[in-house]
Amino acid sequence: MVAWVLTLTATSHFFNIRCFVQPGARYTTRPAGCSHVRYAGPGVEILAAAITNGFTAVENANKLLEFGDLLQKWSSVMPGAKLMLEVGKSNEAEVLKHVENLREKIAHEVDNNNTISVLGISQMRQATIGTRVVDGTPFQKLMTKVLAVNRSGCTAVHAEPGVGKSIASLRALPAGRVSKNYTVLLDGGFRAEMMRFFRVASFDLVVGVARMVFPALMEAGVSMNMIFDNGVEDDEDFHKSKTEWRSLLKAAYESGHHLIVVTQSEALAMKIGKLNGERSRVSAEQEGPEKYRWAKEQAREYLGYLLEARNIPPEAVDVDKFLSSCSMPDVYGGWKPIAMSNYLDFNEAPVVLRPDAYGMLSTARSVSFAIVEFLAALGEIEPTGNAAFKVKGALADVDDLKEAIKKKKPNRVTCDADEIVIHSQKESFSCQTLPPRPPRAVSQRDFAGW
Repeated sequence: MVAWVLTLTATSHFFNIRCFVQPGARYTTRPAGCSHVRYAGPGVEILAAAITNGFTAVENANKLLEFGDLLQKWSSVMPGAKLMLEVGKSNEAEVLKHVENLREKIAHEVDNNNTISVLGISQMRQATIGTRVVDGTPFQKLMTKVLAVNRSGCTAVHAEPGVGKSIASLRALPAGRVSKNYTVLLDGGFRAEMMRFFRVASFDLVVGVARMVFPALMEAGVSMNMIFDNGVEDDEDFHKSKTEWRSLLKAAYESGHHLIVVTQSEALAMKIGKLNGERSRVSAEQEGPEKYRWAKEQAREYLGYLLEARNIPPEAVDVDKFLSSCSMPDVYGGWKPIAMSNYLDFNEAPVVLRPDAYGMLSTARSVSFAIVEFLAALGEIEPTGNAAFKVKGALADVDDLKEAIKKKKPNRVTCDADEIVIHSQKESFSCQTLPPRPPRAVSQRDFAGW
């Protein structure tokens, strides 16, 4: 109880003396009758300049070292790695000592220009990532913008599984130097990574220690971006720690720190964004989840890396046919790296993940296939433009579509259902079949989207 009183007192003290001014901030005077002068936010020009500087920082850092070397360097900056607050030693004196040691450790790293840290990625996992990655993906651009803009409190971002959110987040980390002087990415479950970062033996100690560490870092001149990747992925995870989330983001907001939550669920991102009024939000730069699929040239580059890692000669694969067959089979199209590697290795056609009634994602095969025009008269399809057609009804895959066509007009379709040829339209009509699968190398390293 004493520790909690101490925590609240410390938080109140630091909040009262703080004057956290973001780079380029402009002050405005509130209307007459209001005694406070508050930060009004950066102007459009300042915001644009921060984002531009963020992209420059990312580009320069990623040119300097190979991705694997950067990741190894960032993973070695582990604040308080030898510190640990045990449950039985959480009295007032021990808590104060622990907070001071953690503050000194992080401030020391910042003073030595070690301003980026990655926690939770094991050496084994690092070894599977590879050293060649596709830069400039849509989600990397989103994370670059979010990190470059100086905010406090909590910001949520989201995209579909399999688009390479984790590696995109890692590649965007240098943009954090534009807004803060310390950026840490926590890869793993929220509870475990909070215990790891604050070096406490029990999650029950996290909030109390965080409420002291956050203002202590601010007093030491440290402003922090803290990214949670894979930290919360479903409603159960979120509701289990909802109270702690709210307490942490309040403490972060009051001390000028920025918590950034990366999730695969749009519905969950919205809940996090509404968690605590103006202290939390979904990123203003956020677009629809399908917008973070890769462009064709990015998919082509990634395919080259996949073939190289598997010792498959490029001439052994018809690249255009491969890309046509493994693009996402819905009205948005685009490519996902995980879907590409699965198609190359296991001949698994891409599937579309759709939100269920609770906003969570569940697997369902796309029912949008483009087919040749003479099938339009069958009544099971409707035009969608560009000579393509959207299939209606609960169809699971191409075979179901063939059965529906045969059932609808058995007199006009005289062949068996399995003899119907379905075509998909990308740049031009191509048969909806899979190309021969190249042999898979014994050793395999993927380069994006774990």
